[in-house]
Amino acid sequence: MSLHRRHAVYVLTEMLPESINKVQPTLFSGQLEKTNFNRIIGNLKRYNYSSWIQGHISKKECCYYKSSDSQDRCECGHSKSSHGEEALKPADHTESWSLHKHVRESRTDAFGNICFGGLGHKTAKYVRVSSDTQPELLYELLTEQWKLATPNLLISVTGGAKNFYLRARLKNMFHRGLIKVAQTTGAWILTGGTNTGVMKHVGQAVRDHALSSSIGGGQIVAIGVATWGILHNRHTLVNPQGCFPAHYDADVKGQGQLCCLDHNHTHFLLVDNGTHGQYGAEIELRAQLEKCIARKRLSNKASGVTIPVVCVVLDGGPGTLDTMYNAMLNDTPCVVLEGSGRIADVVAHVADLPVSRVTISLIQQLMKRFFGQEYEDFSDAKIIEWTKKIQDIIRTPHLLTVFRATADSDGDVDVAILRALLKVGAAPQCHVLSSGWKQA
Repeated sequence: MSLHRRHAVYVLTEMLPESINKVQPTLFSGQLEKTNFNRIIGNLKRYNYSSWIQGHISKKECCYYKSSDSQDRCECGHSKSSHGEEALKPADHTESWSLHKHVRESRTDAFGNICFGGLGHKTAKYVRVSSDTQPELLYELLTEQWKLATPNLLISVTGGAKNFYLRARLKNMFHRGLIKVAQTTGAWILTGGTNTGVMKHVGQAVRDHALSSSIGGGQIVAIGVATWGILHNRHTLVNPQGCFPAHYDADVKGQGQLCCLDHNHTHFLLVDNGTHGQYGAEIELRAQLEKCIARKRLSNKASGVTIPVVCVVLDGGPGTLDTMYNAMLNDTPCVVLEGSGRIADVVAHVADLPVSRVTISLIQQLMKRFFGQEYEDFSDAKIIEWTKKIQDIIRTPHLLTVFRATADSDGDVDVAILRALLKVGAAPQCHVLSSGWKQA
């Protein structure tokens, strides 16, 4: 080993904490090989990354145990034994439990790399984050710490959280189109990250790309933004010093009312609001992150244009309708896949109608048709509310694109996404994107 490298190894080793300095005794033996030098560099990078996470990222935890109807369960959903001493201290437990008052932030204890056992040794980066985390900080995490290149497009995929059936033709057109866009434009795909519903379909598309030797190209970036408190086996992800890797068992059969992470996603932001078993903690932070990304400049900074965002909708219930409605309020174009089921099909069937014909009666008929037995749980007041939202959605046709997988369809979902961006006047963005957007 050269004196220069030996000196560099010595300096780097001295910089490492004793807990990760595994090669100190060999420094003066002259036997330190290149592999050990690289190991030191790797340890130093990991130490710096862990320090950044611990200094910037928080989790949430309940600080007031209030017994619920369930035995030894707090109103937050966690068991009594999972609470700290301070949460159990108050003598008077008559005060009502409040999410805003009785949950506090502390340093995160879950981050690193996930290894999905028995699934081809796939790995992904992950971190448990407070639901109050600033989106700018998450963007810094994604680009500076996880080293993701600035996206040229953000594709937010939303829809049914439960498993649903897609006809083979529509499924193939969705998979091909989504991957084509992501690969040729350098897009980020954002989903809910679990192994169910629309998130599972996105994961399968990413998997098919990875298995296809004919496609080539780089890794598809699929970011799952999931609720920490609904994850099955999440205890295997916990280590205050980080897990490199955490061995995660996606035990779908044993998940019960919880969910497993989808092993085909590449990155996970696990949003924690201090509760257990309560879905939806990630919704607001995900929306804020999408707004934050939409304000950033394209990687080609000379173009002076911001990153375009498009929302792709498959299946879905009332929550998906709210997501579409709020996306359009933010001038985000939506692509709805007709034939995917439920709310996507309701919207697709009225998209070309005059608003005057989109009546409460018509929406009732379509809801009953596409939601089946689930329709019986819908109140008249909710039907009226959803009708008004659907009317508002079709009042902005420049923000709504319906993808119909007909026999004479002129392309996959990627064509619909391009059209959606053109309809909102994103010509500069589309020019940048289409430079690498070749139709197969």
